[in-house]
Amino acid sequence: MNRVKRSSRQRLKAAGLIILMAAVVFALSGCSRTDGNDNAGGAESPAMPSPVAQSPSPVPQQTAVPQTADPTAAAAATESPALAAFLDPAKLQPVFGFADETGSHILVTSQEEGSGEQMESLNTAIGNGGQVLAVKFGKRQAGSENSNGRELANNFANLAGFVYTVEGGAAKPDETYYLADSSSFPPAALVDLQPADQAAPQLAAGDPVRKSIAAVKHREIQSAWKLADLALNRELYLVQFTRQDKDMLFSIVLNEDGKLSFMDYPAVIENDEYSVWRVDDGGEMRPEMFSLLFAAQSADGLLLGLNWWGAEGVNSFFLLQQGNAFKELEIQYGRYTSPI
Repeated sequence: MNRVKRSSRQRLKAAGLIILMAAVVFALSGCSRTDGNDNAGGAESPAMPSPVAQSPSPVPQQTAVPQTADPTAAAAATESPALAAFLDPAKLQPVFGFADETGSHILVTSQEEGSGEQMESLNTAIGNGGQVLAVKFGKRQAGSENSNGRELANNFANLAGFVYTVEGGAAKPDETYYLADSSSFPPAALVDLQPADQAAPQLAAGDPVRKSIAAVKHREIQSAWKLADLALNRELYLVQFTRQDKDMLFSIVLNEDGKLSFMDYPAVIENDEYSVWRVDDGGEMRPEMFSLLFAAQSADGLLLGLNWWGAEGVNSFFLLQQGNAFKELEIQYGRYTSPI
């Protein structure tokens, strides 16, 4: 009996020791927690924020800019390349003029009396191979009875029209210019061009470009001349094809690294073989008959402004590239300059 009692007391002591050890272990375990979450329900302790809340926000990646002495260049290195400006042909108006003998004024003769508000908004003159001039509307000129009817610099003061003052630089005397509002004709859309030497010989029969043009048209070439070199390795040519019975043809041809775009001018000889395309042209095209006002880039393709000189005057017109062909726009101008 005493032995049983002693065993019970021993068991009680052992159980108490176990409970005490468990309590110590639990206490030590609680002190070693690092997640700050002591609650059975998983609620965060306000005294110990979770590691996620303590983590700093991620820092966005930055592109390193190379060191340069030019801060403008450094800024440009972080930006996307600027898009090229494009000309919208739909915004162009048929406003042309020509310069006086000093190149300080330009006269527009082809507009109506009631178009003054529109004319006053024009601030840019473009011509002479892409020359850009700032202009300002000056006055409407009444003209005089002393006019000989020729739209030439030596008759400038006697013609009725709108007079513009050239601000900065000078126009080429007697040269035709296209007038526009810079908001509708961004100068950044212009393409650099270099007129060809008109004294240079025509393309030789074995020239690769000449052979390519003949192959596309399935027609022999009588003569071929380069009119201009344009930016991005583009070239503009004047090509006259051999006569086929009464059928005549010449073309303005753009060569873009082998891609050819044509503006064709066919004609049929009737009674006068000396006036085929224009009065007294002799049925022959020559490079000195043509010059460029400008070349500009549109969303569809190249826009060319050209002058075509004839025996009685000069016609100015626009050609818009569309695929492998050009379309002649309705924006045109004619100056009567026939010798007296």
